[in-house]
Amino acid sequence: MTTLEKLIEEGEQLKQELKINDWGGKVLEGEDLERWSAKSVLYMDNHADNEFLREKVKENARDLTENGYKKYIAILGILKAIHEYK
Repeated sequence: MTTLEKLIEEGEQLKQELKINDWGGKVLEGEDLERWSAKSVLYMDNHADNEFLREKVKENARDLTENGYKKYIAILGILKAIHEYK
């Protein structure tokens, strides 16, 4: 299994930590999310040639306490796109 595949698998596993807040919104937070997003940024810095996608991952990895679920979905989607494209 490649590093990219491991990151995607870890990202999928994070869905198990998904919570619903009092307003019905999806919330994802915590150490595991922060660790996964940091690994995703490191992967992009070391392996992705596309500057736009690298910056997009970095942008979404910032301040995951706000809209963590939406940012998580964006990062996971980018990783999956890279995997499919290769």
